[in-house]
Amino acid sequence: MDTSGKDKTLVREGYNQIAQTYLQWTSDIDKDSLRVKFLEKLLSYIKNPSTGNVLELGCGAGIPSTKILAERCQEVFAVDISDAQIDMAKANVVKDNVKFIREDMTELKFGDGSLSAVAAFYSILHLPREEQVKMFKQIWNWLEPGGFLLCNLGVEDNPGKTEDWLGTRMYWSGFDEKTNTANIKDAGFTIVESEILSDNEDGRLVPFQWVIATKSGSDTGPT
Repeated sequence: MDTSGKDKTLVREGYNQIAQTYLQWTSDIDKDSLRVKFLEKLLSYIKNPSTGNVLELGCGAGIPSTKILAERCQEVFAVDISDAQIDMAKANVVKDNVKFIREDMTELKFGDGSLSAVAAFYSILHLPREEQVKMFKQIWNWLEPGGFLLCNLGVEDNPGKTEDWLGTRMYWSGFDEKTNTANIKDAGFTIVESEILSDNEDGRLVPFQWVIATKSGSDTGPT
């Protein structure tokens, strides 16, 4: 039975409920420093960020990543499944070059080769595993030749689970590091950087795989 709709509703309603709490929590545990570190790496790889169109999957409250992208790139598409997160992002990032979209990322429509980069912080891991695989292939299609993907992913073999988290119910799924890497390569990407780093979440170390990958000009596309 397909339960993905139920899982995504849980994610949307969960983030609607804890939007302000989540923003404070990420600041308290210093997740923002890793986002900024890898965002700066991503921007250093893009040849001309000021003329680039960038998609952010899971923009949250818009700070710091959406704000940085808006200041450095030509156009930013900031997407989140949560209405509350989008409302906060609109208030935090008042820029004419940002288009805010409240949508399930798997339902997005962009032209092939229309984006310079895609960034996804702590967001793809909220999709069911089979949709994560499809998402990488879709992102590859959206990127221009030489475009880049930046994302972080879970590193445990998790077919999908729901847990109590920050006062709400939340859904995650994921693969181990080796499978994540294979999924990204199978989508047509060349891995530029891949690193396991742990967040200290309320005294518990939680590892994530941080990946920067490129759509090389010689790549032929998803298999």
